[in-house]
Amino acid sequence: MDYLNILRARENRQTRKDRIAKPFDNFFETFDQCMDAGTKFLEGGIQPEYASLIERSIIISTVSAIEVYYRDMLDFIFKFCSPEFFEPKLKLLHTQKYDILELQDIYAHNIHPLELVSKGQSFQNAEQIEKVFSLFLDKKNLWNSLKERQIRRKDKPETIYKWSDDDLQGLKDTFALRHELVHDPAHITFLTKGILSNLGAAGYMVWGSDKMLISMMVENKDPNLKNGN
Repeated sequence: MDYLNILRARENRQTRKDRIAKPFDNFFETFDQCMDAGTKFLEGGIQPEYASLIERSIIISTVSAIEVYYRDMLDFIFKFCSPEFFEPKLKLLHTQKYDILELQDIYAHNIHPLELVSKGQSFQNAEQIEKVFSLFLDKKNLWNSLKERQIRRKDKPETIYKWSDDDLQGLKDTFALRHELVHDPAHITFLTKGILSNLGAAGYMVWGSDKMLISMMVENKDPNLKNGN
């Protein structure tokens, strides 16, 4: 077991502790920078010597922010929701078994079992995100549920937010492009308006799933939590 990674993940969460209850805010800060950089890149506002680095960073940083968002959201569910709500899901989330020596090491490193569950998840594609978070929606498909959802703006009731197959495909294509850039890069310019649109769709899917997951969490809040926590 890679205890160092688990402990490092704990330290990284501590750096975000002031905003740990706002995973989407953490995500959007990076996402907004990436979208802005992408727009400037397409407008020719990036110095040529840095252009290749910037366009790669836009995609890789966006996907990294998505992964961090969903990991933080899973941790947030464990902290905010009633144990009676999430404990039945744990066996489905984490199937690894441990021998006595591993259990001794877990104890020695003061690792909480929920840290093992969180660290054991991979959010490197849309399918894995769906698999994990659908468990908290009574096994309803996360993305299908989002595509059936509509949100009306309070200040502009005529504005309705909806999600489509195209939005989901934008998320999937963004993950696929990041994988290609990391594992099979080509030294060519690739960032286009279509790819930037995919990034926007990916962020839109994150925002929509955040609205849905927050509603689920409020419905299953731990009654022992103090108001405001």
